[in-house]
Amino acid sequence: MSAPIRFYFDLVSTYSYLVLGRIDGIAARYGREVDWIAVSLGHVFQSLEVKPPPFIPARLKYNTVDLLRSAEFAGVPFKLPDVFPFDAKISRYAFWSLKARDPKLARDFAVAVMTRAFGEGRAAATAADVAGACGHLGLSLGDIEAAAANPAAKRAVVEAMDSARADGMIGAPFMVLDGEPFWGADRLDQLERRLKEKN
Repeated sequence: MSAPIRFYFDLVSTYSYLVLGRIDGIAARYGREVDWIAVSLGHVFQSLEVKPPPFIPARLKYNTVDLLRSAEFAGVPFKLPDVFPFDAKISRYAFWSLKARDPKLARDFAVAVMTRAFGEGRAAATAADVAGACGHLGLSLGDIEAAAANPAAKRAVVEAMDSARADGMIGAPFMVLDGEPFWGADRLDQLERRLKEKN
C-alpha cells in the first residue's frame, strides 16, 4: 500500500485553512490517505531564523489581499479574527490528544477550529473558544481542557516538529508525497498532477 501524504499544518496558519477541504479528496482520487500533522509554525520560522509573515509589513499587506482572493477562488469564507496571530497551543495539544484515539475526529476538530478562526473571524485561542468551535463534535469544555493538558500530546508535538524538520518544512501548508515536498496552498494542483503520474 502506498504511503500516506504527510500534511503539515498549523491551526493558526491562514493558508493551511484554504486547503483543509480539498486535500483529502485529492488524495482519495488516487488511492492515498492523508496524515494530518499539526505543528507550531512559529517554531518552524524560529529554526529557520526568519520572521513570520504577519510581522513583515510588506508581506502582511500583500497577504491581506491575497488571502481574500485565494479564499474566493477556493470557494470558502474568509475573515481574520481581531487578534492575529493567536496562540494555538491549546488546540494543537487537543488535536494530538484526539488523534491518538480517533484520527478522523482530530481532523474534524482542526477543521472546526480553523473555520471558527478564519471562516468566521472569531477568537480561537482559549479552551472556551475552542470548545465553542467543536461542540457539534460532541466535545465539551472539559474534554478540551483535559486533552490540552495531556502530557502525551505535548510529546507528540515535539515529535511532529522533529518530523517537520527532517522533511524540510519551511512554511504551511507543507505536504510530502513519497519524499517530494510541496509548500503552499497553491501547490495542490502540482501535488495532484504528481499523484496522477504515479497512479
